[in-house]
Amino acid sequence: MPDISDEERAERQRAVDFARGSVQLSGGGLAPEVEALNARYVAGELSGEEHVAAVIAHARTFHKGEPVQEYFTSAGDAMKATPDR
Repeated sequence: MPDISDEERAERQRAVDFARGSVQLSGGGLAPEVEALNARYVAGELSGEEHVAAVIAHARTFHKGEPVQEYFTSAGDAMKATPDR
């Protein structure tokens, strides 16, 4: 991939920081392998498409088990599922 401008690098860093913050706010964290992919993306070594494909490929290496979080389609459904909260 060709060199990217400082502006593009800064925009990529903001996007990665935003995604990391979103994951942290929901109680998670990013694996070191994903952080390494993020660094390569910010540096311009990976395009956006390559970055997404690499992160998805990494996620597919995880053991498929039971979901660790329940998802609801509305706040009302969530409240009904957790009446003691």
